[in-house]
Amino acid sequence: MRRVLTTAVLSLTLLGAAACAADPAETTATPSSSAAPAASSAAPAAPTGTQSKEATCLAFNMMGISEESLGVLAATTKIIGAAIDDEEKAKTHVPALVTAIEAYRAQLAKLSADTADAEVKAALEADIATVAGAAQALTAANGDFDKVIAVLEGTALDIHENKTSKLCAP
Repeated sequence: MRRVLTTAVLSLTLLGAAACAADPAETTATPSSSAAPAASSAAPAAPTGTQSKEATCLAFNMMGISEESLGVLAATTKIIGAAIDDEEKAKTHVPALVTAIEAYRAQLAKLSADTADAEVKAALEADIATVAGAAQALTAANGDFDKVIAVLEGTALDIHENKTSKLCAP
């Protein structure tokens, strides 16, 4: 029960962080005149998009209140809420969470494709892999609720742990 409540509190914290991350007032998105990519330790595909780092970061920060992001939060909340009374009922909500995560991953992939900044692209690609890993882990849990909770309590879906959030922090 303590783990379920901890996860519920963390989910509510994520909602608050998502709302705070969507303050576009401080960012002015203008394409840069020089397209010199930043050095990166990762080796993602070369950026082919047209969006500057600032524009991509603004779009990423706005994702905190997007339908896809809130869909992950809503699906997580359904699992946690159901788990308080009945773990078996909570398990029925896992496929909806996997679907929501896939929609969120697709939104990240679109941002990655649209960016012209190598550093942001590398961060987005790393986050895409992490989010996809969470969806795979949930599917592989195959009804084992302890494994589902482990994914929810892990860092894969934690907005404060992903590389793009750290890079694009307002």
